[in-house]
Amino acid sequence: MTVLPGQKLSIGEMFVSLAAGLMLFLLPNDARNQFEGEAVCYSFIFIVSFVIVATLFIVLKRYEAVGTAMLAMAVITLARLIISVISGIVSKGTEYWPKITEYNIVSLFLTWIIPFGISVALRLVSGISSDSNEKRRSFARFVDLSMKALLIIYIIVIIFKLIIPVKPKLEGDREYEFMFFKRINDCLSGEYKNGMAYIIWHLIILSPFTFYLSVLIPKLRMRHSAVISLAVGLAIEALQFLFNTGTACVDDIMMYMVGAVCGVMLKLIINAVRSRLTGGMDRCMLGFEYMPIPRKPKGEAQVIEEE
Repeated sequence: MTVLPGQKLSIGEMFVSLAAGLMLFLLPNDARNQFEGEAVCYSFIFIVSFVIVATLFIVLKRYEAVGTAMLAMAVITLARLIISVISGIVSKGTEYWPKITEYNIVSLFLTWIIPFGISVALRLVSGISSDSNEKRRSFARFVDLSMKALLIIYIIVIIFKLIIPVKPKLEGDREYEFMFFKRINDCLSGEYKNGMAYIIWHLIILSPFTFYLSVLIPKLRMRHSAVISLAVGLAIEALQFLFNTGTACVDDIMMYMVGAVCGVMLKLIINAVRSRLTGGMDRCMLGFEYMPIPRKPKGEAQVIEEE
């Protein structure tokens, strides 16, 4: 599939992109209304998201169109959450608190991952012979839009699912676990309910954050992500302890750090694959700033002697 060089979207292209973003936003609720069972709903979201993005590429052939749709989906999701919080407080009082389920989280990330994965895959396999600075600029614009969408989704999940999943309770006893590997052993031995899901959740929760940071800061390395994830993990557990909304656990912080390193590794792997496929001509595919195509060295000027 040929993707056109980057340029400003026309009014018609912008309208189509925003409509695609609205469809991505409506997908989770549509799946819930039509099917029973989360596995079937996730499959429906995956297939329809793929069709929407493929249609955008076939019709508009713009990376920016897909990025605009992703950002529109994230902004509408945030707006809906804000409206639901305001209306809930007005109708039910200050005791109201929004609840985000596991289905909401998985479906929300699916509607981001599918468009992003398709766009990255198309860029990875695009030949260097048909490459241009305009196309690189176009993909960099897509990365910018998609990362903004990711940041919005991530903030929603972190706040309403991890830090304050329930209404904060400033009174009462706090729960904490400072013994290393105690929580992990309980999860693996089956003493902790949904132990494997708990481990997977805490392993991946900081991956999107460090993935975003590694795109924003190209020189970010593993050791940097480990330090950042330690600080962020401490902040998350401290806030949970302060608001009395969860158990402050040292094992959670260790799992955060592992996931954070994986987020940086994912970005490095994608860039390494693109670099290998292009013979080193495109070593920084994922970035807000595109890397211009290296110019071939000019040969020595030939001197033509007049007879």
